[in-house]
Amino acid sequence: MNIGRIRNGAILISAGVVLFLNTTDHLSWSVWQRIFSLWPIVLIAIGIELLFKKSRLSFITILSPLLFLAAILGPAFFYESDFGKIYRASQTYHWEEDLDTTLTEMNATIRLYAGNLMIASDTDKLISAELDYFKRRPLIIYEHANLDRSATLKITDRERRWFKGSLSKGWFWGAREKKGWEIKFSDLIPINLRIYVKTSQADLDLSDLNVYDFDLEAKASHLNVKIGNLVDEVTARIESRTSKLSISLPEDMALKIINRTNLSSTSFSQLTLEETDDGYQTPDFDQASSRLILYLDGSITRLKIKKYQPFEGI
Repeated sequence: MNIGRIRNGAILISAGVVLFLNTTDHLSWSVWQRIFSLWPIVLIAIGIELLFKKSRLSFITILSPLLFLAAILGPAFFYESDFGKIYRASQTYHWEEDLDTTLTEMNATIRLYAGNLMIASDTDKLISAELDYFKRRPLIIYEHANLDRSATLKITDRERRWFKGSLSKGWFWGAREKKGWEIKFSDLIPINLRIYVKTSQADLDLSDLNVYDFDLEAKASHLNVKIGNLVDEVTARIESRTSKLSISLPEDMALKIINRTNLSSTSFSQLTLEETDDGYQTPDFDQASSRLILYLDGSITRLKIKKYQPFEGI
């Protein structure tokens, strides 16, 4: 029995299976961080071969290729993918802040590095958040400035870095896409909103919020943004590397697009757009009472912009 040939075959087959799942989007590429963290198994497997290869117990050397199979396929099927069931259950952190109608504005920054994000409105509280996490509870900083009656909010995902801490303790669990964040804001306070996400999906319903300035940096497979008309002019900057970006805006809102991105395909079926030096705009943009100035940057596979009635959903 040529144990070296069996071992090499096991490595090629198992690595090929993982790469196939990576390229077909069934498995995150981050699984390789977990696989490489199991490098001591290589020493154990080679040690077994050297110790028993020429002894009466040579049959024990079959453990070497089996260990390689377990080290490569184990993290793929039992930790990172949906095939396995052995993973750390998420916990939910609820946080809220009472409404203060004396505020003149709020500056909010949200950073989510893995999971699904939903933004919506809530009239009962200034902020209400349901935040899933695995090992480290999200960091929330809320500050209230009495001088100008403004507020600052920062919500940060602390489970994002693969090389921080000990990989052997399973920090990779914090990046599972099962994690979901739901954050609601009051519709009574003007908001300057900054969002940084690396997610599988983000649904940002800003239609009932007083968002006048909006920055979004995203790496997501699906990104839905719904803009409202509670503010006369909304400035939105979207830097994205995403598969599909869908933007909804009210029927009475004019649009100007400053395009600095590479678009594979676009859909403006419900809009009449005129080409400008730096993008596109609707014919009534300069005279409209409700306007959206949209800056696009990055790389987007498909962009869809559509109109909606104020009482309808996305």
